[in-house]
Amino acid sequence: MSQSTASKTKLDNAFRETLDQALKTLVEQDRFLLKTSANERAISFRLAMHLQALLPEWNVDCEYNCWETPCHYMKHVVTGTTSSATEARTIFPDIVIHRRGTSENLAAIEIAKSSNRFSIHQDIKKLKAYKKELGYQHALFLSIGVDEDIDNSQVEVVT
Repeated sequence: MSQSTASKTKLDNAFRETLDQALKTLVEQDRFLLKTSANERAISFRLAMHLQALLPEWNVDCEYNCWETPCHYMKHVVTGTTSSATEARTIFPDIVIHRRGTSENLAAIEIAKSSNRFSIHQDIKKLKAYKKELGYQHALFLSIGVDEDIDNSQVEVVT
């Protein structure tokens, strides 16, 4: 079973339980991806699928870029990447939970594998901007346990 810890501030209980269940399902159903340290995009996609199953009233999208109002602050957070980069760092959150075409934004999520050797500073900066500029209720940085760390995912709530 996946263990996760929250820090900095509390998530509402219902959303926290949903996130914990999705992480548990990720470990149970996608152990191969985690054990082999698959690309972060593959892991993000699978987590998004598990979240969508638990949140049918919301849209769960990966690398979403279709907001009606752009996030002006984001121009300061852009990091170039190519589609061949296995640890791509882009302007778009790895996962968003929202209602498309509205301003109802539940969560913006950035994911990094526990083996990630890059600083999370830019990811945190990006999440803060999405929370401030687009009104996401929750901004989360998830360190997903891979390899030998498979049962140790960490959740950081960004305020």
